[in-house]
Amino acid sequence: MSALLNRQLIRLLIAVLVLTLGQAGRAQAPQDPAPSEDPDVKLGRESAAEHDKTVKFVTDPATVERVERIGREIAGIANEVTVPILWGLSSKKQFEYRFRVVEDKDVNAYSMPGGFIYVNSGLLAFAKSDDELAGVLAHEVVHAAHRHMMKLIAEQEKMQLAALGPALISVLLGKGGTDTTSNLLLAGQLWMTAKLSGYGVEAEKDADNAAVHYLKRTKYNPVGLLTFMERLYRQERLKPEVELGIYRTHPPSVERAQALIRLLRELDIPINRRATDPSIAAGVFPTEKDGAQAFDVKMNGTVIVRLASSEGDAPAARAEALAKSVNALFDDGLVAFELGLSSDQTRVIARRRTLLAVTEADARASERSVQDVAKGMVEALRNLLWQDQFNKTPMPRT
Repeated sequence: MSALLNRQLIRLLIAVLVLTLGQAGRAQAPQDPAPSEDPDVKLGRESAAEHDKTVKFVTDPATVERVERIGREIAGIANEVTVPILWGLSSKKQFEYRFRVVEDKDVNAYSMPGGFIYVNSGLLAFAKSDDELAGVLAHEVVHAAHRHMMKLIAEQEKMQLAALGPALISVLLGKGGTDTTSNLLLAGQLWMTAKLSGYGVEAEKDADNAAVHYLKRTKYNPVGLLTFMERLYRQERLKPEVELGIYRTHPPSVERAQALIRLLRELDIPINRRATDPSIAAGVFPTEKDGAQAFDVKMNGTVIVRLASSEGDAPAARAEALAKSVNALFDDGLVAFELGLSSDQTRVIARRRTLLAVTEADARASERSVQDVAKGMVEALRNLLWQDQFNKTPMPRT
């Protein structure tokens, strides 16, 4: 390396080092912020102003109102309540949270310091209920409330000094050439990447954890965050696995779902997935056969049974009662061997209790015998239990 290039590199490294030292000093001994604006809000406002130039916003009043209504309730909790912090800054601040919907098909939401929260339209389409949307919004609110970005910036400033130090010393002492210095700089950059990615993972874990604590204090079911995460996991299983290594900034969805299950159990929150994800719940669908009204009880597109009027009982009421019982049994961990038939094969038994007594009217509506309707219902439920087991988050063995 020529003397000129060597001097230029020394000046560059010293300039970067001075800048880093100055930034680190400010992180350790921050100046009093201007009375008019909090530093978190200032950074968030400036970032949001630049970001907003690059996106198109959804302006549909009903969509915007839904996001803001749910978000404001969670933001109110964040401003009033202190919950456990796994990673972040413990100094609590109150923010005026702002929620905006971006026209983007990606299933994503993100936040900026000071309470600027963004939700993509693709995520709104992916979420199956207000409970799931509330879970995502709570997660993003935590990022701002626990000041994750501000802590990440402070950590980055500290690491820049540590990463550049060996390269600077190498040049100042005249040890090694261009390759040595470049390798040291590259090693420092990779170390910073790995470290900051690790901090990002910890921030995501904290956001999931605190979101559940926030949701406990609202009318929204914390299980919504779990069912949202489990559906993401099911989608990820269909894609080729990519090992991100040091570039991974989020825990895998399966690990996040596992952590949520453990937390919900610790907090004694019932894991009633079908209350927050209607797509996996048994539902009632009206139909008609030979001019007579009947109702199908379906789950995941599978008809469990078709019910008709029986001895004055309204078929809709019978169907609703059955769907409710099926959902409760599935959420309570029903297994296939707990299903069966009565001795005359006219009643479906679940956990030694009658789940449904099939009537002649039900048989006529399905154009099968009473016994065949009952057998078909048991078979359908067993197949659905297998599907449900496949879709559940696998818990690690302890």
